[in-house]
Amino acid sequence: MKTLEKIDRVLNTIRVVALVVILVAVIGMCTMNIVLRYLIKGVATLRPFPWVDELMRMGTIWIAFLAAGLGVKEGSHVSLESLTEKVFPAGVTKILRKIALLVVLVTLAALIYYGVLTTMRQSRSYLQNIHISNGWFYAAIPVGCAYLFYDFLLIFIFGKHPFARKKAPEPVSGSF
Repeated sequence: MKTLEKIDRVLNTIRVVALVVILVAVIGMCTMNIVLRYLIKGVATLRPFPWVDELMRMGTIWIAFLAAGLGVKEGSHVSLESLTEKVFPAGVTKILRKIALLVVLVTLAALIYYGVLTTMRQSRSYLQNIHISNGWFYAAIPVGCAYLFYDFLLIFIFGKHPFARKKAPEPVSGSF
């Protein structure tokens, strides 16, 4: 378990550092273009950069895919468990939860597989305003889904994420 905890800490650090760097870059590029567009209008050589919009869009996609795993880890995503807990007995709810997690894992595995194929296929085309491969846009899908797969796999194995900072609410046993 100690080894898994170290692996989780490294993976989580990489994810959080990447998120912070991308977010700072997106905010910086946005601010730069706003200043160039609205505050420095009169200087002909200082114009907004046309490639900033493309990079901001790419950064936003990466942020969404990487941050989704953090929400899963901390149990922050919307869940329908309260509905199933009211309708079904605790044993059935537990089985339904495992089935749902299995469906999520299979879906994420498919997204990773097809995301890698699409990323490789798109790596030969480039953004319109800057010479950066479109593969970087699509790479967010398999990378983000791999993080999600890892987090959901831990939840599937342990019942909840073993390394979450906040304690997720315990499933209610019994029916109402």
